[in-house]
Amino acid sequence: MKMNLDEVPLGARRRASQMLESIRGTDMDPTKGRAALSGEVNAVFRPDLKDVAYFEFVVDLGRERGRNVAISGRGEEVRRVPARHGFIIASSDTHDHPISHWSLDREPPSHQLALAAKEKGAKVARLFKLDALSYAGEAEDGEMVAQTGQLPMPIDGLLKDVEKMRGKISGTMARPASARKNDEVASKEPHEVRSTGQRRQQTKIGSAGSWKELRDIYGETFGPLLSALRQQAASAWEIEELVAELGEGIMTGTTHKVALLEADANVEVSGDGAGLVKVEVMPTTDTGGCVVLHVTDEKLREEVSFDLHISYRSGLQEHLHFFAVSPTTPSNTKPNSGMAEFEE
Repeated sequence: MKMNLDEVPLGARRRASQMLESIRGTDMDPTKGRAALSGEVNAVFRPDLKDVAYFEFVVDLGRERGRNVAISGRGEEVRRVPARHGFIIASSDTHDHPISHWSLDREPPSHQLALAAKEKGAKVARLFKLDALSYAGEAEDGEMVAQTGQLPMPIDGLLKDVEKMRGKISGTMARPASARKNDEVASKEPHEVRSTGQRRQQTKIGSAGSWKELRDIYGETFGPLLSALRQQAASAWEIEELVAELGEGIMTGTTHKVALLEADANVEVSGDGAGLVKVEVMPTTDTGGCVVLHVTDEKLREEVSFDLHISYRSGLQEHLHFFAVSPTTPSNTKPNSGMAEFEE
């Protein structure tokens, strides 16, 4: 389940690190800037996919303690312990949003499942993400030994292509058969049900006799919903691809923080816009840091590109693309304009 950092794609590491840096010190950060990636990464699978579906990055929440976290809840009494870690879950591909789940006040799913399994004398060998907040831990023999969140129930009768129903609205209204002055006895009255618009799709909740059965039928049963999830995530992945190809835009007169994947790094700026940029390497935690790009406040007739080169002591290297623009910069003055692409 655990992975070495060099096994994790650079893009996933960049997304997780940048996401954490983007919320550092904001109202969304309960650690007051103390959070840092711990270096622990766990492989997360999905039953319909052969390879690793997600990467779970464990976040060290720093010295502050006292935040509570639910460990398990399956109709049992919910147990709570102080949270020591958070997590960021990055998708390995376009089947889900680039960052599919994260929390800085809740233990990672892998830790929750490991603890629940340990209390039963078992050990989690593989971690599965089944729904937005649903995870299952599987032992070496293929049996489920722990879960967090509610397991999704099979749905019979789903349309194979949910896009066919887009824009076709239906409605159902239930009301007492006779008028009443108030609602005190409304629940005791017979109700009439009236449906309007598109005919309702006939669906019903099915069942799975075991974890192995649910795992086997997962792809077919939830196929339409998984397809819809992929379509919802497509625009976010398109932005990721455009940023990688054309660069990320920074307004003149502002600063932009770029997370460092490792603490010990050498940074350089090159390109036509290098002269507009002042680079500052700033520590953020005891084990991490970021690069602060200060872009000079100038009016530009067209966007000006520059590259940030980061070399880490481990041998890892990153080359990130950016372009500077001012509020008055036209978006159509340069071929293959990054501005034009993003404005579309």
